[in-house]
Amino acid sequence: MPVMLPLAVEPFGGYRTWLETLPGYAGQIAFHRVLPARPPDLAPYEGSFKPVLARLGLAPYAHQAEAFERLEAGAHVVMATPTASGKSLVFQAPVLAAMRQGGTALFLYPTKALARDQKSRLETLADPFDLSDRVFTYDGDTPPARRRKARETALAILTNPDMLHFGILPRHSSWAGFLSRLRYVVIDEAHYHRGVFGSHVALILRRLLRLAERYGARPQLIAASATIANPAAHAAALTGRPFEAITASGRFSELEFVVWPPKALDASGERRRSANLEAAELAVWAATHDLKTIVFTGSRKTAELIGRYTRGTAVEDKIRSYRAGYTAEERARLEEAFRSGELAVLVSTSALELGIDIGGLDAVVMVGYPGSVNAFWQRAGRAGRGRERALALWIPREDPLDAYFSERPERLLGSPPESAVADWKNPYLYPPHLHCAAFEHPVDPAEPIYLHELADDPHLQEHGGRIYTAFKNPHRRISLRGGGVTFTLRDASGKALGQLDERQAYWEAHPGAVYLHQGESYLVRNLDPKKREVVLLPSLEDHYTQPRATTEIEVYPEHAAEVQPGVWVGRVRMREQVTGYVKKRYVTEAVLEEVELPMPEVAFDTEAVWFHPPVAALAPERVPGGIHALEHALIGLLPLFVLAERRDVGGVSYPAYPAPLPSGEGAVVFIYDGYPGGVGYARAGAEQWERWVRATAELLADCPCEHGCPRCVLSPKCGNGNQFIDKHAALELAGRMSGPRFRTAR
Repeated sequence: MPVMLPLAVEPFGGYRTWLETLPGYAGQIAFHRVLPARPPDLAPYEGSFKPVLARLGLAPYAHQAEAFERLEAGAHVVMATPTASGKSLVFQAPVLAAMRQGGTALFLYPTKALARDQKSRLETLADPFDLSDRVFTYDGDTPPARRRKARETALAILTNPDMLHFGILPRHSSWAGFLSRLRYVVIDEAHYHRGVFGSHVALILRRLLRLAERYGARPQLIAASATIANPAAHAAALTGRPFEAITASGRFSELEFVVWPPKALDASGERRRSANLEAAELAVWAATHDLKTIVFTGSRKTAELIGRYTRGTAVEDKIRSYRAGYTAEERARLEEAFRSGELAVLVSTSALELGIDIGGLDAVVMVGYPGSVNAFWQRAGRAGRGRERALALWIPREDPLDAYFSERPERLLGSPPESAVADWKNPYLYPPHLHCAAFEHPVDPAEPIYLHELADDPHLQEHGGRIYTAFKNPHRRISLRGGGVTFTLRDASGKALGQLDERQAYWEAHPGAVYLHQGESYLVRNLDPKKREVVLLPSLEDHYTQPRATTEIEVYPEHAAEVQPGVWVGRVRMREQVTGYVKKRYVTEAVLEEVELPMPEVAFDTEAVWFHPPVAALAPERVPGGIHALEHALIGLLPLFVLAERRDVGGVSYPAYPAPLPSGEGAVVFIYDGYPGGVGYARAGAEQWERWVRATAELLADCPCEHGCPRCVLSPKCGNGNQFIDKHAALELAGRMSGPRFRTAR
């Protein structure tokens, strides 16, 4: 029985000492750095919000005082500062000042859980002014009587994009009093509003501001964001208004950063233990020593696997998984159990990156690179909210981005954040929202919200110089958070366990799939496309499943353009079909069986970047493997340059494309946005093409594997199971594309 170490070693020897003395430690600490505490400075402030601050007994930091001054000058302001840097006060103080004068404010949060969490904080601040009873959340769970009272008496409404779209804007006449006095619109966690969801939010906010103006209000906008490269531009993209950005850095506590590669299984270190097992072991030790810890994972399946691997230990009752897809009640129980200390460790997806109050943390463990520098600091920043030293530990996975940064940990700590992307002009998303705008109030073609080139729709009708919609309820024709079709997961008793969109259902919950929920294993008995329902049965299977799929791309030549020499961007038609799945044993991940199972095809128009790799120097038989490997490596590194997750993009490579292309003939590689209409990821990547290709060449040259591995060219999302992969051919192609200065030897 290993000796349990007392927690008392942490404050004196530091977390490194604690980690090195854990039983079974095998030299996993590959990099260690103590990031110093750099608390912000207080600043004198004599502006109009001072009475509110004085009543609350608060003095602003320098970046908060600067934000107040710009707000007083009439600017729209976005705060892009680290976690726990006081962003909330920048909008809370002005809102309280407005509420004291009878003005109203609308707070927009990404989720209703976060809105409800933040409501209690605002109520506490409003209490000294006798205004706490004028603060309301307004979401799908708000009872009818409470909704009516909110419409009649609220001075502050905390809501989410879904309720704003479905429950407030279509019924704006009931909100006339609130909207006519609207002083502030607060957009919290603005960096979260990106991609397809961000594009929806951008259109919803434009509709909100349009209606506010109709009722005579011109609200000031305040956005709060994690640190991103383009805070002012992103806030402007979300709202159509110019913003001034306030940025700051620093933290109140010291932070130990540790890179912790999994244990080596051979002398060369090429084969290593599963990162999931490594994380499960650390979770057990954290719970054993009552270290309040979040273990962040990159997927729901990984969160469930790690939770499962902690079962059977002495502290299994102190560790739970947490992710989107659980019911709101289940997530709330987990949050409260974690706050109270009943649970010591939560194994979470990105669901806990947002600012939900779960109390201070001792440590954060990140399983795999989170996909962006932005997300890395969001997760690391959740630890150490007090003054005591905290731990941020990163376990690199077998993945291109992990390999890239595990070789360059200093670059990870020093890399600038990525840019967020949201496109309100998305040709798929814009027309349905225009119908909603026309339903809310007829649209004048001279309004900024009206895009003539995207408004050609027979259901939009013009009368008297105004645009009307023929739809009676256009808001219900829009799905904000999925591909349009949602499947409900139910157990054998009919109890709802969660939801998946259509693509997720075909990938993760096809018949025969093993689906994990709260560490429990379920076997998918049936998927019914008509009922949009998946039935799950309890399972004792000793394996999990991964899908196999095929993808085809069709180019629309009239929408293709060469944006850089040899690099093309344009509209394409993506066709994807899950064709079967493979069974893999837990822990060892040995392949047990491959099963054919054709699922319905999913097809949509999107945007892609493509190029013709220089394959002339390769033997013909090496071309398919070379371009396939190059495609994987490029996809793996795209999140270095664009705030996208790997699952947000896909790729297809053709040794010879079956139809004429405006870009020419021959081998071609496509990398496309994985959502209808496109998001802007492919185009943003094309704008940084040289840096993107060079980083790919560096990754391929640095990876020590001989024939290709998950750290460079093998992809967990590959539809054909990474068949026909040639790493050396990919390196040769990437080297030629990177120019003569590229060195293949290090």
